[in-house]
Amino acid sequence: MVIKRIYNRFLMAVAASLLMSTVTAKAQYIWAAASNETLYNEMLSYLKTFQTDLVGEQAYYMAQNLVVELEAAHKSDPYIWMTQMHNFCNKLEAIYPPSLSHPKVSRAYEDRYDKLRRGITRLRDFPMHEVTISYETPPPASGQAEAFTAANRQWLHNKREEFFRSLRGPRPSADELQIAKLYSSGVVLRTKDACIGIDICYGEGLYDALYKEELADMLDVLYVTHAHGDHYDLELFRMMMARGKPVVGPFTMEERYFSKDVGDKHFWRDSQLEPQLIGGVATTQAYMSGQGDEPCLLYLIQIGDWRIVHVGDNSHHENEELIYPLFPKADVVFAPVFQGVVYLFNSTLAAPNPGNIEQVYVNIHENEWHHEIHGRISYEYLYNHNGALNNTGRKYPSVVIMDNGEHITLYK
Repeated sequence: MVIKRIYNRFLMAVAASLLMSTVTAKAQYIWAAASNETLYNEMLSYLKTFQTDLVGEQAYYMAQNLVVELEAAHKSDPYIWMTQMHNFCNKLEAIYPPSLSHPKVSRAYEDRYDKLRRGITRLRDFPMHEVTISYETPPPASGQAEAFTAANRQWLHNKREEFFRSLRGPRPSADELQIAKLYSSGVVLRTKDACIGIDICYGEGLYDALYKEELADMLDVLYVTHAHGDHYDLELFRMMMARGKPVVGPFTMEERYFSKDVGDKHFWRDSQLEPQLIGGVATTQAYMSGQGDEPCLLYLIQIGDWRIVHVGDNSHHENEELIYPLFPKADVVFAPVFQGVVYLFNSTLAAPNPGNIEQVYVNIHENEWHHEIHGRISYEYLYNHNGALNNTGRKYPSVVIMDNGEHITLYK
């Protein structure tokens, strides 16, 4: 499987494993509630480290200029750094698009491109890091909440436009798969003949009906792993059903929201291990899991020759280990860094085709506005993993780190 680059960059073989090891960063960042000044100073410190690690790269000189701009602007506007940081990351992502990385060396940090992509993700999180107001922490200073909202709303508007520009472009050609990421766990997958969405959430009132109508027109099938509000959009579901297009999810979705709606509904109460053709374009299997009282479907979806696994973020971790023995030869796996990755990696050894080294792992659940701070531990794994790839007893997939709005095209 090879990446098709917009920027004519050659395929870079880099080390990448997203868990499997002890976090060994020089200064581990703890996602605790913080004041604006604390966040600003921590961001500035990390930005300078980011800069010095990339001497000779274009990003080095961009970061050098940004440090000067930040320090000058902060004197007159203590919150402008949030917007400045988002704009900086937007520029970096345009220059350094998602890359397919493969564990051919023992330490991920030996490769600059891989480190840079993770660094962008970390820089992106500083302006999203809202202060938690509780009896343990002081309230934010006047203006902080407003600046936080304005900066992140602008960022997501920009990413929304980037997402739709990619989907308005030409369809992938034969044997290609386009992956477009929309907010946290939401992805759209396109082939020459099919377009499916999984866990599409709009959130924060950023997407009006016209965008949803456009996406409903584009999609052939819409899937939801579980009924947490950051994994679905009720209006988009109803738009799909109004068009006679299938929607798929756990039974709790229908019980809560769609019991009276008429449409091509597939709300499953149990695992669906026998392949079912959905909408004429996607053959689907699912394993029922879930934490607490909220069930979660772990999907294996085949569109054309591509086999996709998406585990959501609410399953019992050990259940992901069952995916590969049940659903062999997955090409692309979507899972949070903090949940399920270790089981997914381990289970490749038990899969019918454990030698499938062409498998690709894509991160989800990153950069979600307003997600609880304690639920963002995945960032530390994503930023600071240092390999353990010298363990020859494991089969590691290739890795793509994607931010909201970004897309990548793979082909076999």
